[in-house]
Amino acid sequence: MYKITSVRATSLVAGNMIGSGVLLAPALLAPYGTMSLVGWCLTTLGALALALVFSRLSIWIPKSGGPYTFAKHVFGDFVGFQMAWGYWISAWCGSASLLAGALQYMSIFCPEWIANPMFSMCFGCSMIWIFTFFNIKGIKASTSIEIIITTIKILPLIIVAVVGIFFVDFSNVFNMADISKHGIESLGKMSGVLLWAFIGLESATIPADNVENPKRTIPLATISGVLIVAAVYICGAIVIGGVIPAEQLAVSKAPYVDAARGIFGEWGATIMAVTGIIGIVGSLNGWILIQGQVPLSAAEEGLFPKYFAKTNKNGAPNGVVVGSSLMTVLFLLTYQPAIVEYVNVLIDISVMSMLLPYFYSAIAFCYMAVMNKEQLSKTEKITLPIVGLVSILYTFSAIFGLGEHLISLAFIMFLVSVPFYCTIKKN
Repeated sequence: MYKITSVRATSLVAGNMIGSGVLLAPALLAPYGTMSLVGWCLTTLGALALALVFSRLSIWIPKSGGPYTFAKHVFGDFVGFQMAWGYWISAWCGSASLLAGALQYMSIFCPEWIANPMFSMCFGCSMIWIFTFFNIKGIKASTSIEIIITTIKILPLIIVAVVGIFFVDFSNVFNMADISKHGIESLGKMSGVLLWAFIGLESATIPADNVENPKRTIPLATISGVLIVAAVYICGAIVIGGVIPAEQLAVSKAPYVDAARGIFGEWGATIMAVTGIIGIVGSLNGWILIQGQVPLSAAEEGLFPKYFAKTNKNGAPNGVVVGSSLMTVLFLLTYQPAIVEYVNVLIDISVMSMLLPYFYSAIAFCYMAVMNKEQLSKTEKITLPIVGLVSILYTFSAIFGLGEHLISLAFIMFLVSVPFYCTIKKN
């Protein structure tokens, strides 16, 4: 069986995080001004805490499945099933938003094509099944594609962040009036968009059985991926906020493209737009891999239908095709010309579906820290509880910040899973 190396695992982590979230976030957060930068910094601290949580859990519980496996190990089958259910839904539901983000970037070149629903739907469906094909060929093929796509999407962002710093008007970036105007309550309003940009940080833990030397590779890939992406996000937010006026940024369809135009001219904007499209669409590759691995792990332990435990001759699970089919249906049913609104709806659903697995993983981490306290060093006995507490507070505040409507929607979504669980357990 082919094993994922540390480079491929890091590419999977970084590639799954960098997608429509970072490329569209500056426009979605523009109304909050400098407060959005505070939000980025706080979210980065929370993401790093979660990265440490997943890294250590992958050592204590060395099995595929990621958040599902961690929750099941500590809380039992029912909670484990619901975490797999929520994570699986988030994987293919959130992937549909990537297509909307790509279409928004494409509207820079061919607005008349994007205005045609038939073209947009055909484009979205074709992208889903192209990357599904790569994943059907097996983990080696999909992770090879992932390295190429991650390189294409991250290099232009780094160049804009490094060169753009010399074009920044720092009076626009660090405006204390914005902080006093919006206040701490604005962090809750921004939490969905901010957290969406870091969703996927746990990606290396999910195919753990296919990872080379997982006890070393998974923590290294997880923490390295988060640090790389966080640096790109924060530097990019500073440059975009300092190069593009706030009122222009709020209505921008492609903030990084507008920033590249201001820094390099039209040729820079064109390169950024092309790599942005490739990067956003390419994020489908990693998420399609994930949407097959999670139900595979659950099915192998009797918590998903047996069909999901089957694989083809390349080792690709049946869940890849099932998830892509559901993603296609969702995309066709919910696509609408108002792309930004469409992206926001899918982002909120995906983030809510993912937050509960994160929250349970943080609690599982604290439980495992107590159960393994005799194996911990004196330093770890102090630092690990702090990491666990930060992770719990971070995920809980993010859930609370999403509002009553989304919490109610998530409750219904997980409630619907109960009959499925009872049926599967009975069989």
